[in-house]
Amino acid sequence: AYITIFLVHHSKDQNLILILSASLMITGITEMVYELFHKDIMVLSANYDPDAGKFGSIIRIYNEEHIPVGLDGIKNYDFNKALQFWWESRIIPKNRSQYKNHMLEMNVLLANSCGSNLSDQFWIRPEKSDIKWKDCNFFTNEFNEDIGKYLLGKKTGPLAKMDSNTPDLFSNGEQDKRWVTERGVRKLIKYGRPPYYEQPFNEMLAAEICRRLGFPHVKYSFVVKVSDDMQFYSSCPCFVTEDTEFVPAGFIQYAVKRGRGVSSYDHLLKCCSALGMKDLGKIEEGLLHMVLLDFITANEDRHFGNFGFIRNATTLQWEGLAPNFDAGNAMFYEYPTSDLRKSLSFMDNVKCKTFAATQKKQLGKFTDKIAGLNIDFSKLDGIEKYYRDILSQNPKVDEERRELLSKLLVERIQSAEAMVYSRNGITSAFLNDIASASEKDYLMRIKNAMLKYQKMGSLENSIVSNYLRSLNAKNPQDLVNRIKKALVVQR
Repeated sequence: AYITIFLVHHSKDQNLILILSASLMITGITEMVYELFHKDIMVLSANYDPDAGKFGSIIRIYNEEHIPVGLDGIKNYDFNKALQFWWESRIIPKNRSQYKNHMLEMNVLLANSCGSNLSDQFWIRPEKSDIKWKDCNFFTNEFNEDIGKYLLGKKTGPLAKMDSNTPDLFSNGEQDKRWVTERGVRKLIKYGRPPYYEQPFNEMLAAEICRRLGFPHVKYSFVVKVSDDMQFYSSCPCFVTEDTEFVPAGFIQYAVKRGRGVSSYDHLLKCCSALGMKDLGKIEEGLLHMVLLDFITANEDRHFGNFGFIRNATTLQWEGLAPNFDAGNAMFYEYPTSDLRKSLSFMDNVKCKTFAATQKKQLGKFTDKIAGLNIDFSKLDGIEKYYRDILSQNPKVDEERRELLSKLLVERIQSAEAMVYSRNGITSAFLNDIASASEKDYLMRIKNAMLKYQKMGSLENSIVSNYLRSLNAKNPQDLVNRIKKALVVQR
């Protein structure tokens, strides 16, 4: 305290005052006993250094049921390290430009925060504090929007003097974002990044694909503000309430130990079952929707942190898979336009961070399951025009780039349909029946095989019908030629 007062009275450099005083707080020994709450339920107490944002040793566990999901299996079952890992996953990441540009001030603000956000219902307080959940949650209380504005370049006053009562300190992900309240609705604003600022438009595209195909999704809108400080951003409502919370798949996967040789997908479903989730068929359907959506949109940033599950924070009952969201880093959003002209290379090499190394390999793993969903790809007819139209509102995307992206979108839809309805067991059996038939007339072979699968059941009939439609044959002879070509590929 003496050094800080000395600087205030003798230094003309106000930045030096902030840096030195903050450094003293960061390096000082400030570990205290803090309590972790889940809404009104005290979960545990632990040593905690608010200035460094570090948990120390656990002192006491009060309610095991309300411990954050998966902590028992993280970091080689070291619970203290797992708690810190989980806590840091909730904080604004240090590699986000907002944090990097204001690191010392951000550390001070984080030290004064109770850790509430708009994703889950966890928070902390110093031991013997009288703070209540009803006082510090952002679902029912107003919050400070000035910090979010400041971090995105809108100067609203000295950052270090602002109230830390904001969910912006505990919103993860690298993309610049902030929370706002519009007519009582909590909304997340996410900003596009240079050079093309396409993320908000890709969120819109993904939502429109989901709407047409009937996939659960978060609704997005986008805004373009043309001025000296041009801004592009998307807006979506918070998809959890004061009673529910989002649990990322990244923590669900630690519910049980993964067996040797078990795929990440099968392991995730096993964890869901172990946690008592009901209707696993519905969960699997939602995961397949996500796999297909990410292939079509060439989403390079789907990972175990931006998909997950919803549960009731009071009863701990699981409500199912969260709706599809966060698809901005897609459609080759940062590739130079010159690269988009080489479209063939993009069909095979789009990276994937969930269940395979590339989007194509991932979709290939699930063609049997997705074919069984009887998805009508014709509902996406014309969506390239929708995409082209919204991109036309982005002055950073010229006409050539719009056309190339629209063409790539069509190609990926057609490729997805072809993969799903040609690379599955039922279609393979259908083609084998045609190949082994004794009739010389190939058209008759096809008709007889079709009659067989019509009699087998609705699933088999729908997959064969969808396969034939995906061939886009112009006439009967063209159909025969395409079937013969498929038989050669199958062999």
